[in-house]
Amino acid sequence: MSVLRNTLNMRNLSPLSLLVLTACGGGDSTISSLLTSASGKVIKGPLNNALVGLDYNGDGIVDSATVRTDANGGYSISTTETTYTVIAVTDASTIDTSSGAVMSGVTLKAPAGATVVTPTSTLMEEGGITAAQVVEVLGLPEGIDPLTFNAFDDGVNAADALAVEQASHQIMAVINAFAAAAEGSGASEADAFDAALNSIVEVVKTKVANLDDDTASASDKKLDLSNTADLALIKAQAITEVASIEGVSSETTTAFDAL
Repeated sequence: MSVLRNTLNMRNLSPLSLLVLTACGGGDSTISSLLTSASGKVIKGPLNNALVGLDYNGDGIVDSATVRTDANGGYSISTTETTYTVIAVTDASTIDTSSGAVMSGVTLKAPAGATVVTPTSTLMEEGGITAAQVVEVLGLPEGIDPLTFNAFDDGVNAADALAVEQASHQIMAVINAFAAAAEGSGASEADAFDAALNSIVEVVKTKVANLDDDTASASDKKLDLSNTADLALIKAQAITEVASIEGVSSETTTAFDAL
């Protein structure tokens, strides 16, 4: 009970109070015992110099200190929290080391405990989708955990790595295509990315809901991003998402529909 009480008391202290407690010599050991490390890698290829932080309350805003990833996409953040969302944001200084290309304007997410932050983990986090569900809908190899599998780790199965990396590339290609169309129509970069991402998330959620429906067809339970029918579903959802952006003009919606 005393440990729990001390933990709750520490969590309720402001950063300034923690500093005062430490300065008085009473908090070093307690603070150290509460700190854990949220660490992992940000992967599409490994993303170098992405900005990573932790969202503690689910509002999409980083509450922790932030760090930049290393050349392997690695990051580590000390925290006393056990529930959070990892948020990685790319900008003009972020490099996809698998291609050497700049990867800007992308936000990837993963839940606490994930050791990789990827396009697939982002679909899971945004859609409330389980590992088993996303593996089945995306047709990933059985036994893969999208929250821990890194296609760029040494010694991983080459076929599994290829399948996971292809899925990541396809997801990002579709998001970037629809985001570019939305931005070109007048939406902001952030709004355009969110609308494109949400379009795929909503289609995936529909596919997931069909997994337990015996009357649904096989295609209703799978997302094939090389299939024109599935791309049409995402396009229709994207039109809805862009129209719902706060402050978007009818001219922007019309222009996006045309594109």
